[in-house]
Amino acid sequence: MSTMPAIDRDATARRLIDGFLARTTVSRNRHEMAKAVMPGGDTRTVAFHPPYPLTIAEGHGYEMVDVDGNVYIDLLNNYTSLIHGHAHAAINEAVTDQISRGTNFAAAIESQTRLATLLVDRIPSVDKVRFTNSGTEATMNAVRAARAFTGRDLIVKMEGGYHGTYDDFEISVHPALDDAGPVDEPTATFDTRGIPSNTAESVAVVPMNNIPAVEALFGRRGSEIAAVILEPVMGSAGMIPAETAYLQALRDLTTRAGALLIFDEVMSFRLETGGYQQFAGVNPDITTMAKIIGGGFPVGAFGGGDAVMSQFDPTSGKPLWQSGTFNGNAVTTVAGAVAMEHYGADEVARINELGAQLRGGLAEALEERMIPATVTGYGSFAGVHFGVDGVRNYRDAAGSDQDFKRLVHLALLQEGVFAAPRLMFCTSTPMTEATIIDVVGRFGRALDAVRL
Repeated sequence: MSTMPAIDRDATARRLIDGFLARTTVSRNRHEMAKAVMPGGDTRTVAFHPPYPLTIAEGHGYEMVDVDGNVYIDLLNNYTSLIHGHAHAAINEAVTDQISRGTNFAAAIESQTRLATLLVDRIPSVDKVRFTNSGTEATMNAVRAARAFTGRDLIVKMEGGYHGTYDDFEISVHPALDDAGPVDEPTATFDTRGIPSNTAESVAVVPMNNIPAVEALFGRRGSEIAAVILEPVMGSAGMIPAETAYLQALRDLTTRAGALLIFDEVMSFRLETGGYQQFAGVNPDITTMAKIIGGGFPVGAFGGGDAVMSQFDPTSGKPLWQSGTFNGNAVTTVAGAVAMEHYGADEVARINELGAQLRGGLAEALEERMIPATVTGYGSFAGVHFGVDGVRNYRDAAGSDQDFKRLVHLALLQEGVFAAPRLMFCTSTPMTEATIIDVVGRFGRALDAVRL
């Protein structure tokens, strides 16, 4: 770990928290009201940060406004899901029209086919899709499809990989380094209480971007493996792209072992018209999606080749059962179709370039202040890791200076920049180069505020 600036961190934290409290008194009041009816005033753990999260009143384009009237440039976009920012006119119009005609029906809906067709047309590896209500449900059903198709139980995931809150995926998402075991052969650890104790028997963990480690696992247990699942760009771990050679190695290993390869593109689908797999040139057997394909509404989907997806065909003898009251509901599929129709190749390339400018600007601001850090990401994604010289996997990121990151997050909020507490950023289509220049300037001022 590189040397970080010498500051009185306790005093800095008190000063930044005092500033946050002074400008968010109504948010504080709303949080106290929420605590009376929700544990800790919260219903979404990832969105909580101390001393309390902001309460947002409205959003338009790339900006949102809290209940105190403070305006923020939104570089989080509901954890990358709002590709067009807030209150996109065409999406609003389509949704308003649909609501006037009904929100959902226990029957086929034309907008389901419309959205499914857009997804199949974009992703060469996908012949058919099924809809769910979240990314968690999408990955859960993808794994079930893989287990049913192969007749095997063992799932391989990346250390630090996040695939939702399904029990099998609450393994080694944020493991403490002292408990994580050897670098090349990580110990599967539980991320939360309440997971059946035998869950770790059906999940194996490998480090990202480490070909020898995954080769060794396949050498030991290849005949047991149903599937390997990974985010082509690890989000929760810090916007860490998978190296193309690593993805190709996974493709080769799974093919030879008769296992399936699952790309969790819930976040990374925005990075190319056909997802990160298009950039890498590696086709998985199953792809999971969510976030941007719902146009701002709850959504999930999974898809793959006909051989795997035909297991869900209700006209077959014994189909895999996959249902849900709101799967493919009318509002979501209408909104999603419009969102995707407004996100063609030109827009993908444009906001990817904005993301590159953002990463470059963040890195320059850090270098100017001699703050050691690595800026990660691809396309419209960026992540900042303090005190480390390179980040290729979870352990690299976990070794960064987390306390300094929390201080910068508080300072960013007071500069009107809304990012994830882990300093994850993403661009959206309402943004321009001027927006990025503004954000980089605010980021620099936030760094200066921490170093006072």
